[in-house]
Amino acid sequence: MEHIKIEVNGVDMSTIANRLERIETTLDNLSQTPNQAPQSEKLLSHKEVAKLFNVSLVTLHDWTKKGILKAYRMGNRIRYKEAEIMETLTNNQTVKSY
Repeated sequence: MEHIKIEVNGVDMSTIANRLERIETTLDNLSQTPNQAPQSEKLLSHKEVAKLFNVSLVTLHDWTKKGILKAYRMGNRIRYKEAEIMETLTNNQTVKSY
């Protein structure tokens, strides 16, 4: 086994040992945590969603009542999750007219 010589000037060995322990703990925690990107929950207004679907606000309200789109109430405002809207757009779900 080779010996490695490290020379450190101005820093005592206990400080280096503490820093190495913190690095090791951090690396252990990172390896145990699943690597998931944080999901941003961008919310869209009813006007933005109506524009995306190219429909009127009345139609959008009707789709929400029928459960085609899921809306979230925040105080007196209605919002839609962008991810759910995009999923609906990409799934090409057809809406029946009544």
